[in-house]
Amino acid sequence: MKEALAAAVIAALLVGCARGDRVIVAAGTTLVDSGFLDAVIEMYESEHPGVEVSIVGDATSRALELGRRGSADLLITHAPDQERRFVDEGLAFRYAPFVDSRFVIVAPPGSGLAGSPEEILRVIAQRSFPFVTRADGSGTNAKEIELWQDAGINPADRPWYLETGQGMGFTLQVADQKNAATLAELGAYLAAASTLSLVPVSSDDPRLVNPYHLIVVAHASNRGAAADLAEWLLSPDGRAAEKRVNQELFGTIVYEPTDQ
Repeated sequence: MKEALAAAVIAALLVGCARGDRVIVAAGTTLVDSGFLDAVIEMYESEHPGVEVSIVGDATSRALELGRRGSADLLITHAPDQERRFVDEGLAFRYAPFVDSRFVIVAPPGSGLAGSPEEILRVIAQRSFPFVTRADGSGTNAKEIELWQDAGINPADRPWYLETGQGMGFTLQVADQKNAATLAELGAYLAAASTLSLVPVSSDDPRLVNPYHLIVVAHASNRGAAADLAEWLLSPDGRAAEKRVNQELFGTIVYEPTDQ
């Protein structure tokens, strides 16, 4: 269903437009839900009036699949293992670090959950505390699975382990309604925080660093324009735009530009 929807969106984007003037970016829903990517791209378009950029927000696994099909020109993803497979298949014209954010476990106030990811997940399992998972092949979902493995727990089929199969914003809303915990990307959480009762409970942990990468698709129909956009995103002008958007949206740097 999700794959069909993404294909339909892309088909609609291409109707009546010249591919030379449009770049299709497939990006993780976290960057879209936070508002960060849209704001940065608006600044790019204002400086490059001859280029129109269309953003398709989807789970990283599906964004990479759109790249495989040649349905997207530039990918912005955050699942390193999946990205390396894409690169190893010879499908990337350019692969570069973009920004780093963080993951955070959030839960209802007074949940009693706190500490490292492993400590929190073990308490969740011991108490059968509700936990909502995206279960959608996203970078966030991949990190969550990794953290459960580190904790030595397989939550599959547990009655307290609730699947949405949806993006970050929707999953946060479900967790809030269910008085449950979930793993969230920090920017997407902050963008929705005013509508949620959920609060961060995980400690600062290096395993919660969330790296995003740019991939210019080798066989993209508009590879040249996609490469130009990627170059700008990594340039001093692009970095200045990204820092400005961080401050405007969050009052601090949530998406830290990655050193090249």
